[in-house]
Amino acid sequence: MKIKSLWFEFDEWENGFDESDANTDVHFELDDGTKWCASFYTYQNVLTLSQKNKKTGECLSGEYFYAHKPIFISRISKELIVSVLEDIILTESELSSVFTRIPPSFT
Repeated sequence: MKIKSLWFEFDEWENGFDESDANTDVHFELDDGTKWCASFYTYQNVLTLSQKNKKTGECLSGEYFYAHKPIFISRISKELIVSVLEDIILTESELSSVFTRIPPSFT
């Protein structure tokens, strides 16, 4: 399967971002017509979120971090994200174990 279209959440951000310390969602459509969502977090962003949570009291004051089906990467960039998506699509037999499927009626 091949990626037919992509939407990057960070394209919507007006103030830019630190590619080594961010998280973002990506929606994509495959050539079979199925649509999926993936959440990407940089390794540094998990540490930053933990430090923030220690201050705010969230997640038992930073004792844990939770995200639904996160994919961890070294930096947020279109090129890296596309490479990761293509690699997972090529090697993973059950895409729903990694990505969240977007129902046809949702789009």
